[in-house]
Amino acid sequence: MVIIDKSGVHRLEIRCCDCPNALSPDIQMFRHGFFPASFNRPKTAFTFRVLDDFLLDNLECGTSAMNYYSKLRRMTSSMFPHLVPGNTMPPPSTRHDIDQACCKDRYRELMRVARQWRQLKTMKWHGFGHLF
Repeated sequence: MVIIDKSGVHRLEIRCCDCPNALSPDIQMFRHGFFPASFNRPKTAFTFRVLDDFLLDNLECGTSAMNYYSKLRRMTSSMFPHLVPGNTMPPPSTRHDIDQACCKDRYRELMRVARQWRQLKTMKWHGFGHLF
């Protein structure tokens, strides 16, 4: 799974509890401070810290999602930001085209998750947090 945090973009092995009475994987991730990019079979998750930081940067500095994600990639690998971990690595025989195939760009996922995060925070601030 790809985890995106304030410190950068990281690939980690995440295992959710699959006991008979366990909560669904997306709820387990929320409880541990991760916002999954999808809810059925999440492969990417954003930490609450990075979402709060992006909202603040966007509000105060006017930072776009593209520039913010580019900064995260640069923090992960300052020399080779285009090699930041993505969803899948290409087989060794096809790595000559590594700029295109190596890393799925998480920019669109950041935009979608940030919109959802902003909506949830706004509802909470206006007293609708009890509905969830």
